[in-house]
Amino acid sequence: MDDKIKQLLFKMNDKQGVFYLLSDQELDLIHLYFEVAHCSAGTSLFTEGDPGGYISFILSGKLEVKKETEFKGKQVVLGTLSSGSFIGESSLVNEKEHRAATAVALEDTDVIILRTDAFESLIKEYPEAGIKILKGLVKVISIRLLKAVEKLTKSY
Repeated sequence: MDDKIKQLLFKMNDKQGVFYLLSDQELDLIHLYFEVAHCSAGTSLFTEGDPGGYISFILSGKLEVKKETEFKGKQVVLGTLSSGSFIGESSLVNEKEHRAATAVALEDTDVIILRTDAFESLIKEYPEAGIKILKGLVKVISIRLLKAVEKLTKSY
């Protein structure tokens, strides 16, 4: 399994992703902090209100992200995420934060998980790699935020 995780991390190391600042040597060192999980079509990766504690990087498949509305049992779809994207980033830095939305697999989906405690260990052991991962997360989150602002301002 360790070799599979290593191969998957190397595959996700592109200029648009979270790991783009990491060297091949750093990826080789940190792969042990990750784990692979499978989510069958129709099942939830997590549900709104669940405890956090990990971020998921989508390897294959699609996740639909939904948020409860004020009307019981009614949800609004926030978006669909696919290969190369991630979800649950806020719980990586704030493990006490509960899930703000529900993530349901639209098809069989494979993810790489980085748990908060594993990330904290990674940062202690390899601080430069941890900083690079955080910079990658900030870059992608900033892009997402700018796109959301553009969508909101086009509505007016």
